[in-house]
Amino acid sequence: MAVETYMNPMERLEATIGYTFSDKKLLRQAMTHSSHSNETGDKNHHLLCNERLEFLGDSVLSIAVSRYLYTTYPQEGEGVLTNMRKDVVCAEALARYARRIGIGDCLYLGNGEELSGGRDKENILADAFEALLAAIYLDGGMEEAKNFILPFLKRESEKTIKTEGTSDYKTALQEIIQKNK
Repeated sequence: MAVETYMNPMERLEATIGYTFSDKKLLRQAMTHSSHSNETGDKNHHLLCNERLEFLGDSVLSIAVSRYLYTTYPQEGEGVLTNMRKDVVCAEALARYARRIGIGDCLYLGNGEELSGGRDKENILADAFEALLAAIYLDGGMEEAKNFILPFLKRESEKTIKTEGTSDYKTALQEIIQKNK
């Protein structure tokens, strides 16, 4: 889908993800880093930034990913599914997803974060991605949240299943020990 260049960053983000918010405040909050809200001087700045949404987004992400992996890979055991979930929801993966949809361009950052390259920091992007997921969930429900996250999960889990067993030797050893008491 070609995204129009004359759109503002939030409109571009909505066009890119294929979801239009009814409550634009949720989108704004999802894209507001605490460094920006701290600079407002408002005593309730924690309610203006994306940290609370990130908290909720983490849970929405966990249930969506767990269900997807559980139903998509019925032949896999709990250990493999746990490793796959870890790989698809780690900060590195979430930041990759955020970069893919251009979240960095939409972030409201404080001056310090802006100057230090905050628009491309892994943890800021990962947190904003989770916050965006939560905002979609609150605005449109679980089905919309799943529609948003599934393309990322499919791509990442397929990549992960091809390399499974080679990346986490500690877990593999624990599984062998548990099987061979």
